[in-house]
Amino acid sequence: MILHPDYHEIGKKFRQKGSWHDAEPLVYENEGVDLFNLELLSRNAGYLLGHPSYTCAEHGLQFEGEPEGSELTDRSIEENIRFRYPLLRDHQGGTLRRAGEVLILLHGLNERSFTKYIPWAYQVWAQAHMPVLLFPISFHINRVRRAWGQTQQECYRRRVEIPGNEHAHRFNAIMSDRLHANPERFFWGALQSYWDILDLVGAIRQNRHPHFVPETRVHLLGFSAGGYIALSLLLENAHRWFDDSRAVMFASCAALRDVNLASNLIIDHAAEVALMKTYVKYREKHMSQRLAHWFTDHSEGQWFNAFCGLMPDRTRLEQRLREVAPRLLGIANTNDQVMTPGAMLNALQGIRRDTGVRIRDLDLGIHENPFATADYHQRDRQMITEFLDVERFGCAFEQFMQIVCQHLLER
Repeated sequence: MILHPDYHEIGKKFRQKGSWHDAEPLVYENEGVDLFNLELLSRNAGYLLGHPSYTCAEHGLQFEGEPEGSELTDRSIEENIRFRYPLLRDHQGGTLRRAGEVLILLHGLNERSFTKYIPWAYQVWAQAHMPVLLFPISFHINRVRRAWGQTQQECYRRRVEIPGNEHAHRFNAIMSDRLHANPERFFWGALQSYWDILDLVGAIRQNRHPHFVPETRVHLLGFSAGGYIALSLLLENAHRWFDDSRAVMFASCAALRDVNLASNLIIDHAAEVALMKTYVKYREKHMSQRLAHWFTDHSEGQWFNAFCGLMPDRTRLEQRLREVAPRLLGIANTNDQVMTPGAMLNALQGIRRDTGVRIRDLDLGIHENPFATADYHQRDRQMITEFLDVERFGCAFEQFMQIVCQHLLER
């Protein structure tokens, strides 16, 4: 049995702390860990909507400006540009020691907090003996514009009035409205996150991060939507910064055409249809020239593109998967209705099952909350606020963490 500390208390203290400074962590003496919350300034808002024009310096191309709408534009949302990311590590006792390994954990779509991931982070620290960095994807968690919360009810009413719009819900209303209005946000936000993480790893490599030595091994754990970003980082291996990295894709990386995103906890049906039209079924009609260019002529965009379309070209992807297979592990949830195990197998092992990527199956709860919610018939509050049901899923959680940590510790 692995240790189950008081995760609720850890999360509660983290949420209630009013102000943060990089050098002043929350100290959990009983658990022996410090929880830092470090500031990062994104330099990559240039990809987002709201610019009067766009330039691809690499190819010498200009693109027209993209919709701004009537409110503050995506590129100008301060919370998405200047934000903090939690770092859980061993207690420092006043003397900061720099580590040589770190796991970057990337969350799923439409997440509101890191609470669900605190047990994951703690167990990786306890079992694999490495710090865990929880990175917020663009326009998620603390990168969300605060004023959006005040418009949630109004937004929900609009979503309900869309004919045939199943899964319209207060929890997904803002995300659904934004992606329905402009599905390209899905990629540009992911690309901003991708480059934000590369900038963070670059700070480590250039000896500018106070917690890590330049040669730190950077590992990746991507859940759901976060897995696509994590896998792209591993596949692209920019500057060879991920040569020795190991990665776990959990309930993630299925081809977009095979994913069922419509859910009260993710996005509604109308937003899902808009995404499928843009990225899968009617790409030529719905994609802007800028997005089509990035998918075709930029290597980081090509990895994302390989997971889209009715007939995507997977030749390059599967060749690269064979190269990284010894360092890559997939974990599928047999009860997952969003990212089904079969779809994960097809994506990561290939139709001919010949990439060599290992996939482990676990019997868990729903995709959105796999260690707390058994099915979709539970109360909304439980599905949103509970993050670990020890009685029902404790053994499965232990198995999950042991699988993850064993993979990270392999050499």
